[in-house]
Amino acid sequence: MAKKMSRSFRGLVSGTLRFGSTHVFSQRLVSTALSVFTAKYPEIHIVMKLGTSTDIEQAILERDIDLGLAFLPPDSEDIEYEALFSDEVVLVVSKKHPLAGMAELPIRQLNGLPCALPSTGFSTRRLLDKHFAQEKISPKILLEINDIPALLTLVERGSMGTLVSRRAVEDRPEFSVISITGAHLLREAGILKHRSVYLSAAARAFVDLMKLDFASDNPLPEI
Repeated sequence: MAKKMSRSFRGLVSGTLRFGSTHVFSQRLVSTALSVFTAKYPEIHIVMKLGTSTDIEQAILERDIDLGLAFLPPDSEDIEYEALFSDEVVLVVSKKHPLAGMAELPIRQLNGLPCALPSTGFSTRRLLDKHFAQEKISPKILLEINDIPALLTLVERGSMGTLVSRRAVEDRPEFSVISITGAHLLREAGILKHRSVYLSAAARAFVDLMKLDFASDNPLPEI
């Protein structure tokens, strides 16, 4: 795979990469794919946009970015995508929370649970609202916010729980992460682009790098 990556990057000296990602994947990308890419190709100018899956899709449709990493499927048929991985939506609480240490929790026990949740623009929130309606569940939503790091800070310092992608709390030992049973809270994420847009060499190389990154939990090689 590393040899294949080297061929993809050969001759890539300059250009622009206009890329978007949902907040939940930003830290992973900055610490892996983006750091490797910028170290290897410092002459490539990167313009990165963060937002909800809806924000990323809109930016693609308006040609503000060339490609994005977001949850699937996109709303618009003008956007094509390639699936990369699946991710579970989990309950996250602080180590001091009464539920801390539990491995699983039935979805019905979320009824009345004090929560801080992502805003309605997030695809994860749309998935949750769908299941809440189906199961006639009403968590006690104390706060809604469109910033995942801020949301997790509130959960860490307070008595609320939250429901977010498991990848949002990768390598975060200060949290207790609980799987939800009785509901299929699984999201698929992938690379999105406009059907009519031809990707630049820089964008194609970065796509290859993301595929290599998310295909394995091993560190990216020096390419």
